[in-house]
Amino acid sequence: MKKSFALRAAAAFLLAVTAAGIGVYQAYDAHPRPAVNLTDTTRTARTLVLDPGHGGADGGAVSVTGTYESKINLAIALRCRALAELYGIDTVMTRESETLDYPESASTIHAKKVWDTKARVELVNATPNAVLISIHQNKYTTASPHGSQALYAKTQGSRELAQAIQSNLSQVTGESKRTAARIGESIYLMNHIDCPAVLVECGFVSNVPEAKMLEEPAYQLKLAAVIVGTYLNSVC
Repeated sequence: MKKSFALRAAAAFLLAVTAAGIGVYQAYDAHPRPAVNLTDTTRTARTLVLDPGHGGADGGAVSVTGTYESKINLAIALRCRALAELYGIDTVMTRESETLDYPESASTIHAKKVWDTKARVELVNATPNAVLISIHQNKYTTASPHGSQALYAKTQGSRELAQAIQSNLSQVTGESKRTAARIGESIYLMNHIDCPAVLVECGFVSNVPEAKMLEEPAYQLKLAAVIVGTYLNSVC
């Protein structure tokens, strides 16, 4: 059996098992969606870099429940890693805890943020055959916006992977209005890496029902299953 076929089967099985356990709508149809323009001989050599946004001195947005975005990002990313490693995907994390070791020269919060962002760029660009998925949460000034959105970098393969993730997330969350979009120029990490890259805004921490769901392990697992399953189906 070819490895690519086995991995696609594993991805379908992963979502089926997750759906049975936590009531997730099955996010796959029978047709794989190629996302990264690679030859068959190199498609299986990718390394998944998971980036839990923020962390350390940078907590990110604060949820209506009082939880820092960085904590939610890390919880989802760790679940992504667990599922990815279950299927033998080489995985790298840009951080594994809420604590970051800054150099002494980074004495202010701004300096710490700059150092951390550049360190993540260096890590991603130093990882051979990387595909970056950055996990974030959205926030708005009013409570009504909700739903997930996949944003893509300018690098080759990013748009297709984001579109596949967006399609599957929309089916699972029931939010069909949002579409994959190009990341803004202000996001340093996504504009300074060399590999395919997608930033997933998993939901709005300013929306009370969604904010509460984003802190639930079962919902975090649902999101992780969709993200990793799409990666398997598209890249491996």
